[in-house]
Amino acid sequence: MPASNSIIHAPEAMWASLLRERSLTAAKQYDHPAILNWFRNHSFFYSDRIDPVQAWEKVRPLGKSEVAEVPVSTDDSIREARTSGTSGFQVSIRNNLRERRFRRALLYRPQLFYDLPAEVHQVVFVDGNWCAEAGMAPKLFTYGGVLYRTWFAGVAAETGQIHSLLRSLRPQLIRGISSGIVRFIDQAGDSLRDLGVRYLAPGGEFLQPEWRQTMHDAFGATVLDRYGSTESGALAWQCPLCRRYHANVDEIVLEADADGLLVTPLFVSSQPLLRYRLGDIVSFDSVAADCKIRLPTITIQHARRDDWVIAHDGQRVSPLSFQFEQIPHLDAWRLHQNSDGSICLYFESAQPDVVAKQLGRHLADALPNQLFELHEGIWRFDRGGKFKRVSSDLA
Repeated sequence: MPASNSIIHAPEAMWASLLRERSLTAAKQYDHPAILNWFRNHSFFYSDRIDPVQAWEKVRPLGKSEVAEVPVSTDDSIREARTSGTSGFQVSIRNNLRERRFRRALLYRPQLFYDLPAEVHQVVFVDGNWCAEAGMAPKLFTYGGVLYRTWFAGVAAETGQIHSLLRSLRPQLIRGISSGIVRFIDQAGDSLRDLGVRYLAPGGEFLQPEWRQTMHDAFGATVLDRYGSTESGALAWQCPLCRRYHANVDEIVLEADADGLLVTPLFVSSQPLLRYRLGDIVSFDSVAADCKIRLPTITIQHARRDDWVIAHDGQRVSPLSFQFEQIPHLDAWRLHQNSDGSICLYFESAQPDVVAKQLGRHLADALPNQLFELHEGIWRFDRGGKFKRVSSDLA
């Protein structure tokens, strides 16, 4: 394990209390030489990458295209998650069962400081078009002395289904994909304040100020953002006390590099990432927050935010509607909407003819009656600024 003091080494039943305790104490300094030594001993991949006398800041950052080269431990509980972030370049991230459970514990860390009852109903907005019904058995999870009963709503699900679920459950907490929550609010068309929601904890995308206001106005609830990635897990969370973003620096080495954030998760040994470049632009706040939570705070300046697409009938279509990752042999993709409304989908594949047919079918289903073109090669679309996966001149 890159850092022997990671809480993941403790019994799972203690994770919540230890994460809370650490939140209230000043963060310790990293033992960079010890971490580098662990990586050197992990595999030839890292021993070849790190010179024996090399300083931490001299180690070449790990790029997305290199993740596939990182050796993965042999463990029957290893599971794979695929992510393309804003680039459309797919990466497989592998964690064992214990690491996946710890990622969840880290994700729930901010809720240790929420004002919540001993039993919480929560609805989580996720990818997809399926929505749970109130009569279905929830997913149960106990954390920090609180029992969470969780139901899931797909961001592309029918608005009436989601509304019915919320009315039946009256959840205290709503989490999930920011744009999906906003899409539901836009289409619901009425006030949701009588549902009794206490907190909205969006994540997955950069939370625009107007989105935050939309959520607050609709539910009359406190909006507390989350910041993380598939590669690293939860990175930072908006504090219910001081409203700043506290960074999980006790479990992830964060470097606010000028060329984009670098992360080193200290709790991962299955597929360890050393100085992995996420690319988001963040900065550590120079003045400490007046807050009992002692984790340092950051300001997120530029992070993931794909555009919405305008459909043929004028409706806004979430970027999460384009679930191309499930298509075999598709290596990368980018979708752009021109100012005339037409769509260009750029893709990379070793079997372009086969993949193009499947992409065309998926696109036609997501955007009926919309004009589109398919182009092999994602670099044929050259657009300045942050590299988005879905972009639109009409956004």
